[in-house]
Amino acid sequence: MIHICFGIHDKDGRYSKFTGTTIASIFENTAAKVTAHILHDNTLTQDNRDKFLRLARQYNQRVKFYNAEKLCADKIKEYATLIPNAKTSQVGIGAFYRLLITKILPENIEKIVYLDSDIIVNLDIAELWRIELGDKILACVPESFNGVDTQERLPLCSEGYVRNEDYFNSGVLLVNLNQFRKEDKRLKEGIKFRSEHLYYPCFDQDILNYCFSTRTLKLPNKFNFIVRDARDRSETKIGQKIYHYASRRLGLESDDIFNRLWLKYFMRSLWCDEDIFGRLYEKFQEQDTQVKNLLISLTSALKDRNRAFISFAEYVEPIKFVFAAQNDELLVIENFKDMPQLINTLKNLRGQKVFLIMIPNYPLLHDLLTAEGFVENKDFFDGTKFLSKAHGWQVISSYKFIREM
Repeated sequence: MIHICFGIHDKDGRYSKFTGTTIASIFENTAAKVTAHILHDNTLTQDNRDKFLRLARQYNQRVKFYNAEKLCADKIKEYATLIPNAKTSQVGIGAFYRLLITKILPENIEKIVYLDSDIIVNLDIAELWRIELGDKILACVPESFNGVDTQERLPLCSEGYVRNEDYFNSGVLLVNLNQFRKEDKRLKEGIKFRSEHLYYPCFDQDILNYCFSTRTLKLPNKFNFIVRDARDRSETKIGQKIYHYASRRLGLESDDIFNRLWLKYFMRSLWCDEDIFGRLYEKFQEQDTQVKNLLISLTSALKDRNRAFISFAEYVEPIKFVFAAQNDELLVIENFKDMPQLINTLKNLRGQKVFLIMIPNYPLLHDLLTAEGFVENKDFFDGTKFLSKAHGWQVISSYKFIREM
């Protein structure tokens, strides 16, 4: 029996379809018996639960449910208290459920494949399952194998806690549960460390790297192939790989082979129903209204305050071109390590400036500012929403429409 595992926090009932699509891709490509273990909370609806069960029966496979919110209530409360911006982040509190697998899963399960839900398994999962872990805690793909500059993007590496070549992506993990069960103390240290570095852009991934980056078996990137980087290389063929749509790199553009791959398996899941087009139409209407309201809010906010653009250095020239921004309107940071200093600067300018945030990880800065009492769409705005493809920015993502499907 192959064991795979997912964590689900589904506050609007729309997230389960991503997990369902991932599971459909596994069942479609795997002849061996598979049990999908779903760690969830009270947000999992009965309708979505029934769809998971029907999907498993359709392929003669198995699915089991574990209410992490009931089984590990104290731990989840502790994590949410120590890392408060986890709940409002794009990954959600469900990402932390992978840290609780030894508290939830039966002890007779010795290893498990843990997957994010923005993944298509376009190969036989048995190929990953058969890999021998030995005394390693995890088997995973280092970010560097997908061309990620961890020194530039990730404070955990730039600040010297984890070597560039060891930092791994946690979206696909083969976990040695026999070893992982011995690491409670180390995990506590990792969670404490992450609570002291709230400006870090990653959550459970940074914790796992802080704890175990030197105790992993490095896998080839076919087992966690990042779609963003494949697009950057203009790849034109789909292979037998595990495709990871990290950072919401999933859309509806039909000329994109990776979008078509996801849609192929989504069409085979039970979440593809007759109401999709109606929901999409409603979302387009809502998007149009949101943009108009945002412009009205910005006009009002700028009535008695000046602009300030928050940006990485690489975006300065486009901002100057599009917004006719002057040098004294720019607040430029080098990387995420500068976040604490930036927050102090913004606090000193509170009431004098309207901040337009022009960095990729808007949710991180949003959460930090909100915690300091700044109000979104009054004190600060997601400035990229005022841009378009015509400006050289891919900011109108169709991912939000997929969320409605």
